[in-house]
Amino acid sequence: MPSTYTHHSPAFHAFDVDSGISHLSVADFAQDKHGFLWIASQSGVDRFDGYTFKYFGKWKEDKSTGLPTLTALQVESSQDGQYIWIGGFSGLSRINVDTETFDHFSLPSSDSFSTTPINRIKRTSDGTLWFVAERGLYQYSESIDGISYVASLPSSTSTLTDLALVGNTVYVSTTSGLYKLDTIKKKLQFVGFKGANLTRIVTMNKKKFTLGTTDYGICFIETNKIPTSLQNACISEKHGLTANYVNDILLHSTGEIWVATEKGVNAISSSLQSTVNVSLSEKNKLSERISRLYRTDSNLIVVGTKDNGFLIGNPLTSNFNSRDIEDGRIISSLSSTGGAEVWLTAENGLWLYDTESQKIKGPFNTSGFDDEEKGEARLLSVFYDKLTQDVWVSTRTGLAKLNKKEQKLDIVALEGKSGYTLSVDDEGDIWYGGYSDGVFIYRPSEDRVVRQWPLSLTTRILLNSRNKAWLSTVTGLFFADKKTGDLIDVGDYTDAFDDQTVVTWISESRRGGFWIGTQSQGLFFLSIEGEDFNTLKVTQIKPESRISDISIGAIVEDEDYSLWISTIEGIAYLSPDLSKFSYFGTEHGASSMGYYIGAVATTPSNTILFGGSQGITEFQPADIFSSPWQPNVRITSVEIISKDESNGSMTQRFVDVTKPITLSPNDISFSIEFASLDFINADEIRYAYKLADFESNWRYSSHKKRVATYTNLDPGYYRFTVKAINKDNEWSSEQAQLEITIIPPWYDEPMWRGILLLCILSIAFFFVWMRIASLKSRSVELALKVDEKTKDLEAVVEKLTLISTQDALTGLKNRRYFTERAQEAWQAYKRHNHIFSLLIVDIDFFKRINDEFGHLVGDAVLTQIASLLTDNLREGDIIARWGGEEFLVLLPSLNNQEAYWVAEKLRKKIADTPLSAPPHVIDSTITCGVADIRGFHSVEACIHAVDKKLYKGKASGRNAVIQ
Repeated sequence: MPSTYTHHSPAFHAFDVDSGISHLSVADFAQDKHGFLWIASQSGVDRFDGYTFKYFGKWKEDKSTGLPTLTALQVESSQDGQYIWIGGFSGLSRINVDTETFDHFSLPSSDSFSTTPINRIKRTSDGTLWFVAERGLYQYSESIDGISYVASLPSSTSTLTDLALVGNTVYVSTTSGLYKLDTIKKKLQFVGFKGANLTRIVTMNKKKFTLGTTDYGICFIETNKIPTSLQNACISEKHGLTANYVNDILLHSTGEIWVATEKGVNAISSSLQSTVNVSLSEKNKLSERISRLYRTDSNLIVVGTKDNGFLIGNPLTSNFNSRDIEDGRIISSLSSTGGAEVWLTAENGLWLYDTESQKIKGPFNTSGFDDEEKGEARLLSVFYDKLTQDVWVSTRTGLAKLNKKEQKLDIVALEGKSGYTLSVDDEGDIWYGGYSDGVFIYRPSEDRVVRQWPLSLTTRILLNSRNKAWLSTVTGLFFADKKTGDLIDVGDYTDAFDDQTVVTWISESRRGGFWIGTQSQGLFFLSIEGEDFNTLKVTQIKPESRISDISIGAIVEDEDYSLWISTIEGIAYLSPDLSKFSYFGTEHGASSMGYYIGAVATTPSNTILFGGSQGITEFQPADIFSSPWQPNVRITSVEIISKDESNGSMTQRFVDVTKPITLSPNDISFSIEFASLDFINADEIRYAYKLADFESNWRYSSHKKRVATYTNLDPGYYRFTVKAINKDNEWSSEQAQLEITIIPPWYDEPMWRGILLLCILSIAFFFVWMRIASLKSRSVELALKVDEKTKDLEAVVEKLTLISTQDALTGLKNRRYFTERAQEAWQAYKRHNHIFSLLIVDIDFFKRINDEFGHLVGDAVLTQIASLLTDNLREGDIIARWGGEEFLVLLPSLNNQEAYWVAEKLRKKIADTPLSAPPHVIDSTITCGVADIRGFHSVEACIHAVDKKLYKGKASGRNAVIQ
C-alpha cells in the first residue's frame, strides 16, 4: 500500500478570464515550435505567450480564419511544431502557427465535416498522429495531407477514449475494456478488463503502461502479465488517491506519476510505493474538477480545470517545504535545542517542533492571562540555553521563562519592557534587547538588572566573548562590554554604517569575520583583528544584486561556506566564492510574504529553518538546486503604419514575424511586440532591445511595455534584437531577432538622382547651345539666360536636398540633417569654444494617446507639438524629429542653465496648450533632458547623457525637465 512521502508541491500560478483567457472551461494543451502554449476550451483556442492570450474562434466569412464551431475538445502539435491540430464537435482543423491560417479536414466516413466529436488527438513516440472519434480510430497521412481510417470498435455501445504505443503495439482504452490494434487486419482486438470504463492509457516503457479508470483509480499493467482483474493492479482512494475517477495521467521527468481525478491531483513516486495530494492553491479552491495535465518543453506542469481556467507550476524548483505550526502562521522567532527539536514562537504561543518526526508540542503561554489578554503578552523571541536547558522568551510585557512543571511561561523580570531579541551568555546572564528601552543585562541569580544601554530597537545580540557582544539596531551597529559598560558605535570606524542604517543581522563567519545584514542597504562582510577597531574593514557583497534593495532577515553559512539569506521577499543563495547569486520565491516553495528578522534556526542534520508570517520554511542545502533560466524570447507581433500620400489617410497591418520584413516609403512607422516565454515569472522579467545600425545602446523596458516603436527611419538595412533579464540579473541565453529592410523612394535612389541631375544639366546645356547658335549677336542676353537657368537648377537641387532632410509628418528636420548641424557645432566648439546645449523632448504617454484615440489623433498631436516647439524657439535653434515621439533640439551659445530655462518654457507651453484633434481635445505634457556639450568627448556622448536624464524624468513621474 502506498504511503505518504516528502513531496514539495510547486507554487501554482492561476490563469482565468481576468488574465485574458477566453473561457474558464479548459480541455487540453499543446505547444508549438516557438514555445507558445495553446489552450482548448469551450470558446475555441487561445495562444498564450506568458502575458497575453490571442483568441481564435469560429470563422465568419473566410473559413481559413477560424474553426467550424466554437468548442475545442483537443489540441496537439505536429511533430515539427509548425501546426496545431484542433478537435471539436464538428471534426478536425489545423492552424499554421506562423501564418495563423486554418485548414479543415473531414473524417473518411463523411463527405462534409463529421458531426462525430473528436475525443482524443495524440502523437505517439514514432511520430504518428492519431485521432479518436467516438468508435472510430484514424491517423494523419502526410503523403495525402489527409485523414485515413484505421479501425473501429466492434461494440456499438462503447466508445474509444485513448491510445498508446507500447513497444510495437498500439493499445486502445475504451469505456468497456482494453483493446489492441491488429495492424494487418485493421481491427481492434479485445485484450481484457471487460466492462471496465477506462479513461486514459499512458506508456511507461516498452513493456509497461498505466490505465486511468472511473472505478479503480490508476492501474499499472505489464504487457506480458496482463491480469484478469484490475482491482489488484491499481492505486485507488484507499491507497491515498483523491478519487477513483481518473481524468488524466502524466509522467514527469522526475519519475513521478501525476494523476488528475474528479477531486484533485496526486503525485505518485516512481517506485509506486507512496502517493501525496498536490495542493494547487493556498485556499484549495482549484483542487477539484481537473480536466487535463500537461508537461511543457521546459518541464512545467500545466493543470486544466473544468470551470476555473488553468494553472502552471514547476516541480523541479519546489525544493523548500513551507508549513504552518498548527493554527499559528506567524512565526517570529526560533531557537535550536542542539538536536532535531526547535523552539519557536507563534502568535498563539510557544511551541516545540521536531524537524525529524514533524511532531509539535504546545502551545505554552504566559500564566495569569486569559484568552482576551494574551494579545498583550505576545511572544516575540525565544532562546534555548543549552547549558541549563532553560527556555527564555521575550514578550511585549517583559522577560518570560518556561515553567517546565506547569508547562506555562512565567514573566520573571523586566515587566513592562517589550523585548525584541535576547541571548544568554556563559555566566547565565540574560541579554535582553528591547523595542525602545534599550539593551538590558538581567542576572537571574541576583534577580536584578546589572547593565543597561539606551539604544533604539535592537534586532540581534551576538555574544562575542564572556563579557562582550555585538548589538545590531535600527540605528546602526554597536559593540558592548558588560564588565566596563563601554559602548562602541561601529559607524565611527566605517562609512558603511551610520545612524540611518537599519542593521537587521550579525553572525560570525567560518571565514574569520562577521556577516552583516541590513534593511535595503545590502549585505556586508566585517573583518577585525581581535577587538582593535582601528583595523575594522567593511566590504559590501554583491552591491549590484537584488539583495541590496530589500530587507535581510537572517544569514546562515552552511558547511560548504555557502550563504542562505532570508529576506522580506524570499530566500537568497550566495555561492562559496560569492560569485553566483540565486533567488528562491513562491515558485520554489518559499514563502510569498518573506521572513522575519532573526527568525532562524539550524539543526545538526544541516536543516535550516526560517520563520515568517506564513509559518516556517525548512530545507537542507544539499537538496536545493536551481535549474538554468533559459526561456525562449520571441517576437509576438509586428504592426506597420502606412500613409497614403494621395489623401493622407493612415492604415495598419500585421505581418508574419518569422520572416524578414520590407517597408516601402509609405510605411512611416512600425511597432515590434515581444515576450519571454517564462509562464511563471513573466511579470518579473525586464527586456533590453536595440535596432542595429540605428542605435548603438540598448533600450530597457519592463514587462508592462513590451513594444518597440520606430518612425521615419532612413532607408537601409536594420536588425532588431531583444533579450530578457530576470530578477537575479541573469540574461536569457536566447535572443529574438528580426531583419528589416526600408526601401528608399524612387527619387532617393543614387541611380535615379544621377539621371535626374544629368537630364537637368542636358536640358540646360541644350538651351544654352541653341541660344548661342541662333543669337550670337545677343551675347549679353544669352549670359543672362544661362544665369537664370543655373539658378533654376540650384533651386531643384535645393528642393531635393530639403526632401532628404525633412520629416514627412511634422515638417521638422530629420536625424540626418540634425547630425550634420550638430557635427558643425561640435567642430566650432573644439576650435573656438563656442558652447551649445542639447535637449531631448519626449511626449508623455504618447502610446496611450494612440491606443485610446487612434493613430490619426496621435499624428495630429505630434504635428501640433512640433509646431509649438518650433514657435517657441529662436530662429537659429535647430529642432529635429529624433524618432517616434522624441524631438532633439540644438541650442547654440546656451549653457546648461540657460538651456534649462528654455526647456522649462517649452514644457509649460505644451502643458498649457490644449491640442485640437477633432472631435477630441487632447491635453499633453512633455519630459525633457538637458545638458550642454562641456565635459563630453563627442556629440553622441552628450546625446546619450541627455537621453538618460530624459528617462530619469520619465521614471520620476514625467512632465519634468532634468538637467
